[in-house]
Amino acid sequence: MKNEINIASYRITQVAALALALATTSTMAGPVAAIADAPANNGDFCSWLQNKPGTLYKNNDNPYIQEVGIFGRVQYQQAWIDGDAGGEDFWYNSEGQFRRVRLGAQIKFLNLFTLKSNADMVADTRPSGGDLHLGYANIYEATLTFNAKKAFNISSHDKFNIGYGKAKVALAQEAVTTSKKIKTIERSAIANKVFPTNLTGAWIDAKHGKLSYYVGVFSTTRENEIADWNTGELYAARATYDFTDSTSFDKASAQVGFIYADHDGPADTTVSFDWAASAAVSVQQGRANYMANVIFGENRDDAAATRGGSFWGVVLMPSYWITENRLEAVLRYQYAHASQDQGIRLNSRYARNAGDTRKESIAALRNGRGDEHHSVYLGLNYYFCENNSKIMAGIEWDDISSDGNDVYEGITYGLAYRMYF
Repeated sequence: MKNEINIASYRITQVAALALALATTSTMAGPVAAIADAPANNGDFCSWLQNKPGTLYKNNDNPYIQEVGIFGRVQYQQAWIDGDAGGEDFWYNSEGQFRRVRLGAQIKFLNLFTLKSNADMVADTRPSGGDLHLGYANIYEATLTFNAKKAFNISSHDKFNIGYGKAKVALAQEAVTTSKKIKTIERSAIANKVFPTNLTGAWIDAKHGKLSYYVGVFSTTRENEIADWNTGELYAARATYDFTDSTSFDKASAQVGFIYADHDGPADTTVSFDWAASAAVSVQQGRANYMANVIFGENRDDAAATRGGSFWGVVLMPSYWITENRLEAVLRYQYAHASQDQGIRLNSRYARNAGDTRKESIAALRNGRGDEHHSVYLGLNYYFCENNSKIMAGIEWDDISSDGNDVYEGITYGLAYRMYF
């Protein structure tokens, strides 16, 4: 059965690549072609950036190819740490790092399908003592989506899409939010713990009135391109309900999610937990936004004894527009707890990176594991072109301990620039 799935995955990838090539050719020939007019921007960078400059072709009257476009993002950042680990005070300079550089393409065709591919175009491991490599690194996502609502006239739903390919699998609210729009330079450690990133699988993404829901099954194998199904499966479900009309808030929504990983042997190391659940509430009132997220789960039962057991955490994140659509203040508090001495872990950026570059002296920091973790982040975001271009500055305090013993305490200072089109 798994071999049949692998063959099917390969065939779909071949068909997707062929469709991409045919779509590009179709836009260049015949009377159906209609190259998208470039929006007038009078030399203004923000106007150019916000007017979808990546749209190369758009013609809804074309029965074959409706739209062709490219998109991308550039995220650059640097961090400094003043900390104490294993009783040793240290200062760490991460150097500058391209956090993300991605370039992708999207094609809508036959009025029912969307083919989307997005590649990481840089591998920058300088913060952990590595090198900067510019050029293709891996496929971040490659998906083929089918509009089942339109194809089968599903009148009960506002949206009903079926997809297959390599895609983001998110659980916590911070992870559900794209990196283009997150309010902090890095997501919290507990949110990243239950974030298996991008996996190969199939899913349904639908909306019925105020309820949106998502269910999918994915291979737990992590690959640079499309993965096989030879290790285990991960099952994910998420639902979001908009309850704005029941409140006095400008916007209000609640989200719940669940992930279960059916591991198949010790070789499968992509997912560090057996199951995890999340419940979050987000509200907006005027210039203020509030988000609260509770996360809990069970570490892998075949993990080391000190890294197994249960874990839970809470994230509280209010934010406020000091100057509307220009200057934003953000505060985030995270608390995480594990039943075993090493059941939770610091983010790899940037504290554990400091351990990697000082291997002889901060082994405890390189491990970065404990059973209790407090974190407070305070940041300012300055937006040039609404959310399309911004500078982020943040200060984060972390304190993690294991069985009552301090593992690490420190302050991370961060600066970042983010842009997407």
